[in-house]
Amino acid sequence: MMSRVYVYNLSLRVVVYLLPLFSFGICGYLRFGTFSLEVTARQHYLILFLFTQLAWIFAADYSKLSTVADLFWEHTGIRAAFLACFTTFLLQTALLVFARQLVISRTFLFITNIILFLSVVVLRNFFRLTSASTIWPRKCERLLIVGTDQYAKRYVQLLRRIPFFDCKVEAYLQLPGQAVLVDDAPIISVADPLYAKRLSVDEIVVALPPSSYPNFSIAIERLEDLGKPIRAVFDLGPRLSFGSKLFQAGRLQMMNLAISPVESFAYTVVKRAFDLIAATLGLILLSPVFLAIAALVKLSSPGPVLFRQERIGRHGNSFTLLKFRTMLCSSKTESDILWTTRNDPRCTVIGSALRRFSLDELPQLLNVIRGEMSLVGPRPERPYYVAKFGEDFEKYNMRHRCHVGMTGWAQVNGLRGDTSISERLQYDLYYVRNWSFGLDLQIIFRTAFVALTGANEY
Repeated sequence: MMSRVYVYNLSLRVVVYLLPLFSFGICGYLRFGTFSLEVTARQHYLILFLFTQLAWIFAADYSKLSTVADLFWEHTGIRAAFLACFTTFLLQTALLVFARQLVISRTFLFITNIILFLSVVVLRNFFRLTSASTIWPRKCERLLIVGTDQYAKRYVQLLRRIPFFDCKVEAYLQLPGQAVLVDDAPIISVADPLYAKRLSVDEIVVALPPSSYPNFSIAIERLEDLGKPIRAVFDLGPRLSFGSKLFQAGRLQMMNLAISPVESFAYTVVKRAFDLIAATLGLILLSPVFLAIAALVKLSSPGPVLFRQERIGRHGNSFTLLKFRTMLCSSKTESDILWTTRNDPRCTVIGSALRRFSLDELPQLLNVIRGEMSLVGPRPERPYYVAKFGEDFEKYNMRHRCHVGMTGWAQVNGLRGDTSISERLQYDLYYVRNWSFGLDLQIIFRTAFVALTGANEY
């Protein structure tokens, strides 16, 4: 079983990784009509190709384009392919922004990514069809399943759904006190290992629920004499999954547990790259808007243009949040603890308009560039309210496992301004547990619509 899975995974991964070479070759010929370029241009495109190759490997792995499991059960691959190509294009754009000496055709860059997208969609569907085809001879693996309860039954059902894997369960091994919920093969007691030895099996699979883990060593000890490969299926519950590998810390064997996507390498790299590029472009393109708002704020009431306030960010670190001032000047103590309400008398006329359409938040692009915030994430709160809500609401501080943002999942779902903190927390926790770059893009697009309507903002 493992060798077959390994071959399929390796084949898919190698072909997916080589797609940039294919797309560069095809696009180069379509764009320039030749594979030969003058020396300088060749060097520039070689640098772009090498960078694209590395970016694509990262993006393909992050989007799970190169894994067999995702090929069959998660989705058709179009969404994953778009995400991988968009991430690659984003990183390519970052390269050209920071390496201005590279002279690259923008048409070439665009067509390359179109070819890359189409290629990966076609490739994945080809793998899906050929793996399920009956024209290729496949050996039927004979299995001994350790376990007889609902957990073992579910595992066998999932195993039989693998298109490229044919198997037959020869028997189930029952542990002491275990319920019997399977009926498609003989049941063997763990106290009768001689019967197991008479079976002709290719592999042994230990499929036990967490409650039976104390019997794990007993099962292994009884089955080692069979001389067959032994696999184990683990289920740590809906909130936990295995990370990429085992690792050793001193003499301790440890395992990565991907508890939350916001703790992943992809979150750190992809999200930060997007934040830097988008925030920088936003500052440049919106500079006339900044100047106009600054003038209106200055003329509307006495006081500074920018309002600065301490907020709590990722891992509980404090930072100074920037906003256009929308209220009359007050003491620091008052501004740090008073909650803004609808028709708040402290708001100026200009300030009310800015708050309605979230224009007062634009200076936070500087917070994003400085790495204190992200474009998307749970909204940052004042220390006073972080301490208060941390006592009043369970798991409130889980929000601080990711970067706070200019907009978030709660805000695009109508929870802006003086709305339920409990409901807002549930949306924030959903974001923390289910973060993806695609979810960030969805939130950004929805934020543009919400900002135009000015719903629940004051």
